[in-house]
Amino acid sequence: MPKISVIMSVYNGEKYLEGAVDSIIAQSFRDFEFIIINDGSVDGSRKILESYTDPRIKLFHSQNKGLTKCLNEAIGLSIGAYIARMDSDDISLPDRFERQVNFLNSNPEIAMCGTWAVMIDEESKYVRDYPRLITDKEIKKEILFHNPFIHPSVMIRREIFDKVGLYDESFRYAQDYELWTRIVSKYKTANIPEKLLSYRLVNAGITRSKNLKVKILGLKIRWLGFWRLLFY
Repeated sequence: MPKISVIMSVYNGEKYLEGAVDSIIAQSFRDFEFIIINDGSVDGSRKILESYTDPRIKLFHSQNKGLTKCLNEAIGLSIGAYIARMDSDDISLPDRFERQVNFLNSNPEIAMCGTWAVMIDEESKYVRDYPRLITDKEIKKEILFHNPFIHPSVMIRREIFDKVGLYDESFRYAQDYELWTRIVSKYKTANIPEKLLSYRLVNAGITRSKNLKVKILGLKIRWLGFWRLLFY
């Protein structure tokens, strides 16, 4: 049984896909399974994914159903003690998993940990550092105003999903933020203050209407977070 189950959904991600997959295969901590859901891609993503022969990769193809449902499907297929997120356009630094596993092993009271990141652009050039607040106390305050975690950087203890549930499939966007409010209201969390992810800023296809939807969802989630922290 692997220590980590890495979960990733791919939809038309051929441009950056090899870099993302290669960064997981190259992790110094090697005891993991890599569950990839090809979410009905119509570009070259399927061919790229099927070219890999690493036995830790478990590839599944499906009709397009969106990120939230794919993540829940991947969690259902996973068997690792820790669930690690990854996105198909980002890059995990080689010691990311090693640092996160050591941190969670050393801090059994922590249910989930994220990391800091470096933002890169569509040409993989450095944009800026992307730090996050570190301690549980800071995160509990921050979540009332902003998302305190970088989604593709997080690692979560598997049993936490049994207690708080999976991603809410009614949320097409900001599904991570909503889930964090449930986790943070019941458990301690943290961010490791090390830049262990290259987080890509991709502007193509981000429409004004989508940004508005995300902002509205953000307000809803902040309200949920307030009540969950107050009464749970």
